[in-house]
Formats: sequence, structure tokens, C-alpha cells
Amino acid sequence: MLRIALPDSMTADLLASGLAQGPDRAAVEVVRVPEASAVALLAAERADVALVPTLTVLRHTELFDVLPPVAVSSWGYPYARVFLRGDLGRPIQTLAFDPRAQQEVLLARLILKEHYGQTPGFVPLPAPDLAALEAHDAVLLTGPDVPTLAAPGLSFDLGQEWYELSNYPMVWGLFAARHGAGTSEMRRVLRRGVAAAEARRPMWLRSHEMPESLHAFYAEDLRYRLDDLALAGLSELGELLFEQGSLDEVPTVPFATLPDDDDVDEGIEPDPLV
Repeated sequence: MLRIALPDSMTADLLASGLAQGPDRAAVEVVRVPEASAVALLAAERADVALVPTLTVLRHTELFDVLPPVAVSSWGYPYARVFLRGDLGRPIQTLAFDPRAQQEVLLARLILKEHYGQTPGFVPLPAPDLAALEAHDAVLLTGPDVPTLAAPGLSFDLGQEWYELSNYPMVWGLFAARHGAGTSEMRRVLRRGVAAAEARRPMWLRSHEMPESLHAFYAEDLRYRLDDLALAGLSELGELLFEQGSLDEVPTVPFATLPDDDDVDEGIEPDPLV
């Protein structure tokens, strides 16, 4: 039984349904956990594969075998936004953030510097909300409530901003096994699970009521493929994080060294770079 750990967020729901109800359902157990717990399960050998935040992989390349051609990426991301007390016409002195959102914090720092020439001080707060704007110029909020928050001023979507900066989708998570433990069977199961999720997407959308903006995200923006565009975005992200000092070196994504698949007829064309 292949045990796959996925975060208990709505962005992974469609993927979980594809894996749990796809052609390998009898051989797969999908475990839903808080995002921070997925890596711990993998390290403790309580999961064989996990959806790991991209930043964690780039920081600790020696720990993982990344399994292409699947990933979680998007052109926009309504669950991570920077809210401003004013606008971008004046310097942002301080930005409040939840220290648990490490990936989103680094992305916000990168975007503010590279896209807007802003280098605010980042102030950690436990579970911040919009009330943080009473003391700070900006606040970074993440999570399921963010898409419905009424912004008092300007706000921007980190995924959309990354796309406008780089022209690539943002890769939020990579599927990984422990270093040296990745197998061709894992790769095949993931590929078939993603193909099943994509086939289910129209039905899944019809069964979930959501605001029009979120419907557009799940219908058009959310991607489960590590294709050329996602790979290029991943490379760009690693280089920019190195340049801003968030990584000690430009990372090489630790793709599992696996033989070519004989069985590639699962609905996902193999990426030419994989």
C-alpha cells in the first residue's frame, strides 16, 4: 500500500479525490494532514510520498527525491494576499506576518523588492488578521478565509504577482519521497492520480459552491503538472531566492533518478525535460 500525505487544504481536495478514486485506489492510502506535518510523516517513514512545500525542498535538497511530472502550481493564488493600509505610492515601513507561513513570507519579500522596490521590515505576529493594519502598513494573510476578506485598502494576490514578475506559474508544492526511496511505481501512481483528478475536475466544480473568483481559480488557474512552464518558474524562483539571500546557493531540484516509463498512457503527456 502506497501512503501519500497531502495537506488538508481545499487546493489538494481535487487531487486527493483523483488519487483515492483513480485506477490505483486499491493500492493507495491518501492521508490528509496539516501542511507542516507532511514532511514529518515522510521523515518518520509513516508516508511514502508527500506533497512538500517547494521552499522546503529547495532548502533541503539532500532529503528528497522529487517525483515528476506532477506538482501543484497556479497562475494566481487567492489563499495568500498582502493587504495594505494605504497604497504602493508610499513606502511600506512594516509588514506583519504569521511565521508559520514561511514560503509565502519569502515570496512576499521577493515580490515587494523585485516588483515594487519595497523593502519593509517584516514583523512576526501570532495568527495575524486585518486588525494588524492598525499598527502596520501591511499584513500578509494566508488560509481558507482570505478569499472572502473585505480589504480596507489595496491588496494583492501573491500567485498573480509572481506570474506578473516572472511570466511563470508559481510552484507551491512538489511530490517527494525520502532521498533514495523514489520509485517508478510512485511516479506512475501520481501521474495516473493526476489524470483521474483532471478528468473529475468538471464534476468536482459542479459539486462545490463557491464565489465566482474561486471557481475561476479551480477551473483555470490551479495546475497539477510539472511541465516546462512550471519547471522554468521553479528555476526562476530558486535563482531569485539565492540572489536575495534566502538560499545559500542556487538549488538543483533533486529529481529522482528513475528509468523511463514504458507505461505513459495515463492522460498526462511526459514532459520533455523529465
